[in-house]
Amino acid sequence: MISIRAFHPDDEPHLIELANNERVTRYLRDHFPRPYTRRDARYWIEEGSGNELGQHFAVSLNGNCIGSAGVFWGRDEYRYGGEIGYWVGEPYWGRGYATRAVELLSEWLLANASLLRFEARVIDRNLASMRVLEKCGFQREGIYRRAVCKRGVVHDEHVYSRLRDS
Repeated sequence: MISIRAFHPDDEPHLIELANNERVTRYLRDHFPRPYTRRDARYWIEEGSGNELGQHFAVSLNGNCIGSAGVFWGRDEYRYGGEIGYWVGEPYWGRGYATRAVELLSEWLLANASLLRFEARVIDRNLASMRVLEKCGFQREGIYRRAVCKRGVVHDEHVYSRLRDS
């Protein structure tokens, strides 16, 4: 059973193992640590998963951490928006776990945050993530052409959003 929950200290080895995979990190933001060390995992568990910048959860399968899902809060004039992000470890791909995590995160945001919109930005080659968002009720709003440079390659960025019903 998939759930989202607070990170626990015993998630550390799972985070390190799953995050040290180039196939997992290739579409994540460049500030995601590579290699992902014990220090990175400890920081995320102790401080990084919940602060003024955002709220992030462990994606849990029967109690075991298999990834992360969360939101970075919008600031200033964007204060009623947020940008979500998520990942699951490669051994768990193709089983609907990311979709369920985004569904749960969306439910949490609608119940616990005053956001009017939340969005996700996806690199053009990440078709699986686009499909996850579409299954979770996100709509593609547009494409920023040649907006992202990842590892020396320029990509288009697809912007998906979900709006709070009036």
